[in-house]
Amino acid sequence: MRDNQPKHRQSRKQQRKLARRSASRQCMPAVLIVCEGNETEPNYIRGLCEANRVNTAAVELRRGDGATDPVSLVRRARQIFEHDPSFDRVFVVCDGDGNIEEARKLTVQRLRCKGRPPVTIELVLSRPSIEFWLLLHFEYSSRSYPTAADAIDDLKGFLPTYEKADRRIFEQVAHGLQRAIDNAARLKRDLSATGSISPDTDMALLAGMLLSMRQDDSDR
Repeated sequence: MRDNQPKHRQSRKQQRKLARRSASRQCMPAVLIVCEGNETEPNYIRGLCEANRVNTAAVELRRGDGATDPVSLVRRARQIFEHDPSFDRVFVVCDGDGNIEEARKLTVQRLRCKGRPPVTIELVLSRPSIEFWLLLHFEYSSRSYPTAADAIDDLKGFLPTYEKADRRIFEQVAHGLQRAIDNAARLKRDLSATGSISPDTDMALLAGMLLSMRQDDSDR
């Protein structure tokens, strides 16, 4: 029996491209988001988009497929773009450990596409982990978290049943999204004043960009 899976994948890929072009005509950027985590980050981002009527046709969400450090994830994002250069913005969502400086050097090497402005990969880091961003949905914190487990312990003070595989994770914290954005901005100011780099998160920037892609009722 002939295997039609490659054709099916190619068809889905073409459908996504057409959907992004349609969104582009509505002045929506085509966005690629590559996540380190296979569960928490994709589930959170997907939930945010669904709850806020973000035009998901313009958002391509990919897992790292084995890439777990910032350098490998940036390389993975470059690889995806080279095979499909239809994206206007490219984000890599990962923990703020590993060789961050080397990853930043790679992001400086712009992605080029004929007839369009070059694209720069944008790092979205969370120190020590994505759980710190989730914690900011409930409270402001600038205290030290040596490990991700420490941040998870504080998060469980608000979400006792928290699990990384929770597909409804955004629903669990949605009420505090604006609080998290405000807390992250306050933290950036505090870090700038003290010269510290941790804890920290760039997720507010990604969340704000996605919220700017909400569809009006007239577009539905």
